[in-house]
Amino acid sequence: PYLGSSALGLTRAFCEAASHRLQAPIEHMPRQTAGSNFNQRTGQRCGLSQIIFDEYSEDGSMTAEQLKRLCAQKGFECDEEELDAAFVRLDADETGFIEYPEFLEWWKKQDECGDRLESLRYQSSEQKRKVVQARGSFLNLTGGLGFMTREQFQLRCYSEGYSLSDWELDEAMDQLDKDGDGTVDFSEYLRWRLKDDRFAHLQHDEEEDEQSAYVHKVCEFFRTYDTDLKGTLSVEQFRPLYESLVEAEEVTATLEQCMADVDKNGDGFISLNEFLKWYSATE
Repeated sequence: PYLGSSALGLTRAFCEAASHRLQAPIEHMPRQTAGSNFNQRTGQRCGLSQIIFDEYSEDGSMTAEQLKRLCAQKGFECDEEELDAAFVRLDADETGFIEYPEFLEWWKKQDECGDRLESLRYQSSEQKRKVVQARGSFLNLTGGLGFMTREQFQLRCYSEGYSLSDWELDEAMDQLDKDGDGTVDFSEYLRWRLKDDRFAHLQHDEEEDEQSAYVHKVCEFFRTYDTDLKGTLSVEQFRPLYESLVEAEEVTATLEQCMADVDKNGDGFISLNEFLKWYSATE
């Protein structure tokens, strides 16, 4: 059909523009990166791993709860304690969060070894035992609330034979409380529990169940008389403890003899560690 001059001019202009576009250098044309996806949250193209991470994280960091939500929605079937242990492993720099590079190390395992789920599993039966044991003690101490206060952590240390001073307790909380909320959640507590040297300065081997039970029993006995939880007993506080040992026929020496034997540094007080060492030697 016949085209008027104006319509013909528009058609010619359109064709010239299209021709120019086809002749443009390839680097000036929009490209899609192979394997990239559109992130609706950021409005940018990026890898699938980045999109998944951004979807389940916040401000570039992923918490233990966010990792659990991701695994639940993506079909990674692990129990809660197993994922807590996995979170501790993935958080390689011990910041209390998983950053994208750490997440990527786990995510790309699907390409490298074919199974991301397997890398979330317990690494050994011994690790599983320690994690389950830690979970039990955490729930028992916190009453199932999901977090441990400064005072509860102090009691946990006390029951294992170490009385923390206020300064030591502040230092310990600074190290454990990664998110700075003033409490210790289970992943923070678990990271501490899984460290073999968390009480390296103590002379008893706390990893042995039988020994740990014994230490816990002695510490609870000592704590009955240490009402202010200072970790030390004065002579007057030690007297009723001594009398209970005499009544149980565990001690035959006089109070003065016991004080001399127990108070190794001669400061006039009985510390928890001094009592532990002395009481162990009397049996």
